[in-house]
Amino acid sequence: MAPPALSLVPLDDRPCNHLFPAQLAEIAGWQVHMPPREALGWFTRPGECERVAAWLLECPTQRIAVSLDMLCYGGLVASRAPDVSIAEARRRLDALRRLRASRPEAVVFAFSTIVRLGKTVASASDLEAQQLLRAYSELVDRVERLGEDSARGELDSVVARLDPALLDGYLAVRRRNHAINQAAIQLVAEDVVDYLLVAQEDAAPVGIHVPEQLALRGHVEEFRLGERVRIHSGADEVGLVLVARHVAQASGRVPAIATDYAVESGADVVPRFESQPLRETVEGQIAAAGARPVAPGDADAIMFVHTPAMEQRDITEAPAVGQAPGLALQAESVVERVRAAAAADCTVGIADTAYCNGADPELIAALERTGAARRLTAFAGWNTAANSSGTVIAHLCLASCGRQDGTAAPQQGSAEFRASRFIDDYGYQSRVRQQAIARAQQLGADPHALGDEASALAEFVQGELEPLTHWTYSDLLAAEDAPSLGEVRFSLPWHRLFEVEVNLGATGPSKNRR
Repeated sequence: MAPPALSLVPLDDRPCNHLFPAQLAEIAGWQVHMPPREALGWFTRPGECERVAAWLLECPTQRIAVSLDMLCYGGLVASRAPDVSIAEARRRLDALRRLRASRPEAVVFAFSTIVRLGKTVASASDLEAQQLLRAYSELVDRVERLGEDSARGELDSVVARLDPALLDGYLAVRRRNHAINQAAIQLVAEDVVDYLLVAQEDAAPVGIHVPEQLALRGHVEEFRLGERVRIHSGADEVGLVLVARHVAQASGRVPAIATDYAVESGADVVPRFESQPLRETVEGQIAAAGARPVAPGDADAIMFVHTPAMEQRDITEAPAVGQAPGLALQAESVVERVRAAAAADCTVGIADTAYCNGADPELIAALERTGAARRLTAFAGWNTAANSSGTVIAHLCLASCGRQDGTAAPQQGSAEFRASRFIDDYGYQSRVRQQAIARAQQLGADPHALGDEASALAEFVQGELEPLTHWTYSDLLAAEDAPSLGEVRFSLPWHRLFEVEVNLGATGPSKNRR
């Protein structure tokens, strides 16, 4: 008998959007069908929208999740470019109406993004423009919405430094994408789409995105759509969250998720690249995954959140292990609570949000020292707080649904995904990535666009990550049920150093772990 399945049009072809959803769905015994990877574009090359639409109309399942950024523009990076007109983007949305007409019983979830505060950094030369656009986006909101006349001089200075064509294109993209987000809400009102997440990618508490969010919320209220549309903090984790929502809904379950913050004040910190406190982001992720928040005693699973201290900093600012005593004490507290919950036979996960763009070395040291990492079902500490918390919540929800049959394959898949997160989020992001950037600079390569040095840098990453991978399995995750390690392969999918693709080649449960 074929396993249950759903179809996903992902945000783009990066591992977090293309590989993670299938890996996590396997935990619950589900398959995920997606368009051919080559149809999804590559970095600055847009996906093939017409080919993706044709695939969508022929997809083999009745449960479907669709990235509107891929359908309308060709992916997340393409959504920040002005190449597609509003009229063309609207026309491409009609694929969803055709899908509904041909499959009235289908359950269709959709997701789109609100443009980030800045542009895509496709090379080092883009960094200054990115910083200026981000400054403009925040300052214009302070002046126009909040009435801060004191900021007008700074805004004028930033505008004078910006290329007028760049600014005009940026604002045109925002207008177009806002119109498409409004059209997507209309699709929910027409019952073409059953559920919509409008995801806010890289942002801040103030900025040009805030009035856009307010207008979209007003649109939702006008159509009385209630919880069928959510303005959501995050972007790259949304495919995972909607996979979890589909599986939970199909199984008739509403996973009960408890949240335990390392420090309650940390839950009130607004993480970097986000527009709201961490607590609101986590609550939104739970709701979007089709789960419900509960007290620990009533939970199917508990997510422990390693919170930022006062403010969230980038992982590159993390001191060496032993040099951050406050976070070290917090990490010890989190680990002890994890151990206690696991001893009580609770399913547990950790969302590491202490830093952005990588896992906290103090937390990893505490997990290794106590052996608590092997007690975790889920772990994430990558990119933004929304990305990490959404990944862990999706993993816990799918593990909860997967326990219904208790088969070995989903358990092995869960262990492999957990291992890959430690290897990627800590091994690569917190340790190897900075070494790779230094190596790229020695070779005269741009870390944002490696060009002819991509192969050499991939080999460097492979050499550095292999021993960290074996340490992860032999020391950090040493356990009887840890999967054996086969051929380990790493690649740089977009020929830049921001992300790595991990293939562990795990072969099955090991009986020789310490």
